[in-house]
Amino acid sequence: MKKTGKRQLRGEALERRIEAVIRELASEAKRAGESFTYNATKVAEQVPTTRKTLRAHDDLVEKVIADLDARRRMVDGNATIEHLREQNARLKEQIEEREKTILALRSHCANIYERLHANSIEAAHLIRPIVEAESANAGHCLLCGGEAPTSSRQSNVVPLKERK
Repeated sequence: MKKTGKRQLRGEALERRIEAVIRELASEAKRAGESFTYNATKVAEQVPTTRKTLRAHDDLVEKVIADLDARRRMVDGNATIEHLREQNARLKEQIEEREKTILALRSHCANIYERLHANSIEAAHLIRPIVEAESANAGHCLLCGGEAPTSSRQSNVVPLKERK
């Protein structure tokens, strides 16, 4: 505790001040949009008193914390474990949300491809005349390198002159 010129609070005045400071810190946290976690060091600085004195009034502190539906700041290794569990749960929730979004986008994408496929024509109808014309000009098939077809349309009529 810092040395001040003020007289140290005792008895009911101290208890009222402890309760007021805890409620004030809780309301500040609420205004900031955060959940309140009791921190003995902060309370001791604002009362002003020592953490040892706060431990002596632990029943009052517990009552006020329970009334505010708050929790104490942990000072042992369990705080890290609890923090990691909360973080793990939060990350799992984010993963579930993103998986739902991805599933919805996949469904939407499949729907788009189905519509494109249903409303499109075969590429062969567009490409065949171009490739046949280019192959005839080149004298060989552009796709396989074989002999170029003489006519794009084959006929089953046999010329009489070539007949034996």
